[in-house]
Amino acid sequence: MERNNYVIDNVELDETDAKPSKHNISGLDQETVKNEYQEVQGKPQSGNVIDTNVYPMSSTPRGMAMIINNGAFQPESGFNPRHGSDVDVQKLANLFQYLGFAVIVKQDLAQAEIMESIDDFKQQFEETIVDMCIFCIMSHGSGGNLVDIQGYEIDVEEEILKKFYNTQCPALQGKPKLFLLQYCRGGELDLGVEVPSEFRDALPVDKLKLQRISKLPAVTDFLIANSTVPGFVSNRNMKYGTWFFQCLVEVFKENAKHMDIRDMFDQITRVLNEKESNDNNRRKQTFEVTSRGFYKKLYFNPYEVVDEQYENDDEEYKNDDDTVSDKQQKNKKGFRKRVMEAWKALVN
Repeated sequence: MERNNYVIDNVELDETDAKPSKHNISGLDQETVKNEYQEVQGKPQSGNVIDTNVYPMSSTPRGMAMIINNGAFQPESGFNPRHGSDVDVQKLANLFQYLGFAVIVKQDLAQAEIMESIDDFKQQFEETIVDMCIFCIMSHGSGGNLVDIQGYEIDVEEEILKKFYNTQCPALQGKPKLFLLQYCRGGELDLGVEVPSEFRDALPVDKLKLQRISKLPAVTDFLIANSTVPGFVSNRNMKYGTWFFQCLVEVFKENAKHMDIRDMFDQITRVLNEKESNDNNRRKQTFEVTSRGFYKKLYFNPYEVVDEQYENDDEEYKNDDDTVSDKQQKNKKGFRKRVMEAWKALVN
């Protein structure tokens, strides 16, 4: 059943990213974003104009992105496999590559391996000068924390986010850092309310005026997006992936060329609010965005990928687990070819 021209019900394929409940909740469901996308509209941001209220996005690559997906869990963990998470990985990798990012993908990691991967990822920013960092991690959740494949809890704030603070990651000082966190933050189902509601535009915010300062706060330029709010489950479809990333890929794909990232998150809110399960519970989901010293506009400014000169480039597509130093990215034609391939994957 299709609604609003972009969502499809797949009741029998829906799950949540939480430990299986002892209670039998029938009719698990999900509406999913369809696989076809409209082409991006709008003009690219100019690389010649310097705006102090906009984060620079002109490096090649634009930035580096790490995706960690825990989809297969060890039996002793007590968690079921996260069927459909591989779809999220593919779509996000294609999206980030289209946006001009070098992408590293890691699968099914224990806690120590997650920490090591983060340290290795941070080291890349010491070796390569880029304009942005994206860190995405997907797993089950327990007690408000993310879990590894063995079921051990990881404190996202203490063990992940703090590693990117200005005090611990100087290479990213003053640069935007986007965190995409997909896991259940509790066991409560969002059943919504039987009252019609309307979106209200936020009141205008005065422009932030910063005086010249000699030091940075310990935490700046953070934008953290959680797939759900504290206490609630996060929904995932076994065929189409999680609700949150379905909406994010759809909105970013359509608007990244001309829309600020926080405006795109507003659009994601609208799309996600339209999603509703097709069972008697009519489940809903709300995601959460937190800004920590993120005081500028951010336009991804993706490459113009429809360019025939890159189609004949024979540089091989590099493995996701390869390092991404500037030496490996020196052939911009080859890099942009991969961007074009990612674009085609998103369109098809």
